[in-house]
Amino acid sequence: MVKWAASLLALLCGSGWLLGGMARAEQTQADVILYNGKIVSVDDHGFTSRLGTIAQAMHIQNGKILHLGANSEIRGMGGPDTKQIDLRGRTVIPGFILTHEHPWDWNPVEPGPVKAALNDDTVIVRFLEDSPEENIKAFPGVLSEAVKKARPGQWIYIVLTYGKHYEYAPWGTGRLGRKGLDPKSFDPVGEGRINKAQLDALAPNNPVVVRDVFVSMRANQKALDESLKVFSEPDVNPPESSGSGGEGGVPRFRWMFQSVVMKDYYPQLVELMRLGMEWWAGYGMTAFSSNVYDPLNIKVYSELDQKGKLPVRQMWSWNWRVEHFFSDQFFLNTVVNLTGRGSDYFWFGGGALIQGRGCTQAQIQESSSLAKSREVGLEGYYQARARSCVYTPDSVYSKLLYDYVKAGGRFVNHHMIGDGDIDNVLTIIQKASKEAGMTEEEIRAKRHTFDHSVLFPRPDQVEFFRRMGIITSGTPFEIYLGSPAAFNLFGEKAVN
Repeated sequence: MVKWAASLLALLCGSGWLLGGMARAEQTQADVILYNGKIVSVDDHGFTSRLGTIAQAMHIQNGKILHLGANSEIRGMGGPDTKQIDLRGRTVIPGFILTHEHPWDWNPVEPGPVKAALNDDTVIVRFLEDSPEENIKAFPGVLSEAVKKARPGQWIYIVLTYGKHYEYAPWGTGRLGRKGLDPKSFDPVGEGRINKAQLDALAPNNPVVVRDVFVSMRANQKALDESLKVFSEPDVNPPESSGSGGEGGVPRFRWMFQSVVMKDYYPQLVELMRLGMEWWAGYGMTAFSSNVYDPLNIKVYSELDQKGKLPVRQMWSWNWRVEHFFSDQFFLNTVVNLTGRGSDYFWFGGGALIQGRGCTQAQIQESSSLAKSREVGLEGYYQARARSCVYTPDSVYSKLLYDYVKAGGRFVNHHMIGDGDIDNVLTIIQKASKEAGMTEEEIRAKRHTFDHSVLFPRPDQVEFFRRMGIITSGTPFEIYLGSPAAFNLFGEKAVN
């Protein structure tokens, strides 16, 4: 955290002025002083609301923040070549660190970077940006137009958004959202309203991938055939009828675009990802943490890092074919010893196994309309999720996690959904750490993490988090999208 904080970008509030160029030494003045401002350092690392040092001036050299202090003190550090900027009372805050995000998933569905990197001579790309109902109506015509434009065998890639501002999104990670509450909110791709048979009929001579801006994707047979040339392992690339990804691999939508659609357009892929990172940096993100999801992502981001072209810092974690890798002692020792290693912009942070399930102590209300919603296929769905844990004592993932933590690994970047699996994982961490002979200080130093904060933590879990130094993070997305559904299902207990 200290290394991150010492090299964050400065976001000048009130003026919309982002000093994004300071991220890389070769892109900046060698020596810069900002003065006459309110510089909020957020250098208090305690679990409180204290912001830490607030200074008038800041000294930056080669992209790193070296000193904070009073105007007279910091300005005196400048030399004849120092660029001094009068903030005129503006506030400076650190850039945003997203503790769990995966831009490599979202860059391929953001119109700006995609359209800037690709054109109809490479991959035929089309975006449908209206409501799900309107997108379904427009889709056959859009695909037919793309087929007429495409050469035989050329890739067609179509993205359906949930409106211009994500206003029709059906749900988030916890499968809690507008679906079942708002008839205009549904998932055309995931629900099969746009399906493989339709894609095969409309595009018999072209591989086609259709995805939304969240986690749903469909491919025609030609696209699936191409994907098998890249990933033939059944746990990574299972038959279409078994879903979009295997338990031990990662869902198909996470690697299909990068590794398959863009297989012959690697330079364009690198540029698309770079532009996507610049887009995120434009909103103030200066660092993020994510599972890597696709081996090609490591190559792309390592190359950008080595060339000094990464606009933001990234901590990545391993989550590829976990049943194969995390059961191998050589791999466990390797991944544990790689933790924390890398460059100042791209480093390894730990391992992820499998997303927690929606099991919870909260009881579904008899009055819940969502739990009985036959017309949208939700009858019994939430009852089953509330009873389903993945880290139960007898599961393969519990054993893998136990062995990983005991070997000294860091549990990081997990989507956790429901307080039940939080209990299970806390028990595993405590037991494995104790049997490895770790002290509480050593456990705290690991900074294990639980992400998304969907239906957790319970009040009794918070104290354990605090004592063990566990980081938990949530997102406004889950709050505004999932809260109405959570209250419909569980009532006020959902917030307790």
